Amino acid sequence: MLETEQYHDDLQAAIDGDKIFIRVTGRGSFKVSATLKQFVAEITSRQPISVVALDLADCIGMDSTFMGVLAGLSGRLKQKGQTLELINLSEKNAALLATLGVDQVISHYSHSHRHALPEHPTQSLPTADATKKDLAETALQAHETLVELSEENRPRFKRVIEYLKADVDRLN
Repeated sequence: MLETEQYHDDLQAAIDGDKIFIRVTGRGSFKVSATLKQFVAEITSRQPISVVALDLADCIGMDSTFMGVLAGLSGRLKQKGQTLELINLSEKNAALLATLGVDQVISHYSHSHRHALPEHPTQSLPTADATKKDLAETALQAHETLVELSEENRPRFKRVIEYLKADVDRLN
């Protein structure tokens, strides 16, 4: 069985006091990025949150959209005095983050750091609910964030950004 056949891309979330825990299963990809971004924005606007912790123990890889969303989330949370932390980050995923410079803006730990992972049930986030427009806008913003993060990313994503801008315009 191929590694990717074992998992389907999924997000499970739990809120414990002023902490949000999100478990990423399968790939951290464009498929789950819009849902992740919307969920964190919704919860942090409704209640005081100090930390958003993403548990990546079951994350087998990340695409550029997902990494751009992480960088953008980190920046927005920092502006509010909140923190995005990645826990149980594999060497492979840490290397992916470093490739695009995302490791410079997000705290990451090899285990749960100072946070006890919640034992109570988690809720599955509805990743299939994102519209094509939501996905395109999220991907565009994510890639623009990656370019802002590092000029080295501009040539990597120049054509992707052009394509995504055209796609967003078409969907509007």
